[in-house]
Amino acid sequence: MQSDHGPTASGDDSSLRPLAEGEGVKRIVVATDFSRGAERALAVGIELAQAFHATIDLLHVYPLVSYISAPPVSGVFPAAPSPMDLENIERALGELAERVRDAGVECRTASVEGDPAKMITSQTATVGGNLIVMGTQGRTGLRRLILGSVAEETLRRSVTPVLVVPSENADPPVVRPAPA
Repeated sequence: MQSDHGPTASGDDSSLRPLAEGEGVKRIVVATDFSRGAERALAVGIELAQAFHATIDLLHVYPLVSYISAPPVSGVFPAAPSPMDLENIERALGELAERVRDAGVECRTASVEGDPAKMITSQTATVGGNLIVMGTQGRTGLRRLILGSVAEETLRRSVTPVLVVPSENADPPVVRPAPA
């Protein structure tokens, strides 16, 4: 488990910057929640890593549990992961890492506790990643408002480029007529 202490201990944000001309992608952070959208994002991450001869850091963030006095509501407040849950997370990350390595790409894994968007951007800075690849469920409207969007929050927080890969069952984009 790690906590979010910002980009560096000194508070220096110099590692949080977009790619400079000619730098290229060398380290890709692929965030996973083990969903179908995350599976698609991993496939795209592997293709990019092969094309750029980059490494992949697989990252899973499980929520920081905050205890409140309100009665629990099913599906709203996450429970702390049990030791068995943590073992399952590590096993699942290991299986995904083997897929990445079988594709000829160097891979590291990490699972951390905390706010997903904060931890994705923080871990990317920590490992020196210069591209984040993540899936999205593609929710829009009320479903997105209620459920939130880790992808959107990561886009807002990150100074590192973020590639968001929609899931197969994503809501179709809304097409609006061009202004007259």
